[in-house]
Amino acid sequence: MELIAPAGNLAALKAAVLAGADAVYLGLKNATNARNFAGLNFTEADIAQGVAFAHQHGRQVLFAINTFAQPGRTQEWRAAVDAACRLGADALILADPGVLAYARQRYPQQRLHLSVQGSATHADAIELMREQFGIQRVVLPRVLTVADIACSP
Repeated sequence: MELIAPAGNLAALKAAVLAGADAVYLGLKNATNARNFAGLNFTEADIAQGVAFAHQHGRQVLFAINTFAQPGRTQEWRAAVDAACRLGADALILADPGVLAYARQRYPQQRLHLSVQGSATHADAIELMREQFGIQRVVLPRVLTVADIACSP
């Protein structure tokens, strides 16, 4: 079992790492992040510091790019993927299939996770995302019960 903690800012990232989280997840201060709230999230400089801190403590950083690219603005989401990879993210948490495709094609060795916003609610959907994009982890939607999750295809 892994403990993965949200990190809304650099202080929260450090606190989570020091408290024993195996990994933290974070996002940029822009529309690519579903938790883009005032006073939260990271600049690229903060992410660089956070990744270095987490890695010095043997922890991982998961980078959430978990919204859907807006028409005419896909370059923002691609730039977020590029930044995450350049800054040393251990995995990307993505929702948008177009962004998943970009990440897989541009960074074939980068570990990809499917965000809860990707709404994979059954094994066939998860398998399709694994086949198409090589996802290695899925954040399941809250609407699923334990019984739903336990069901086999």
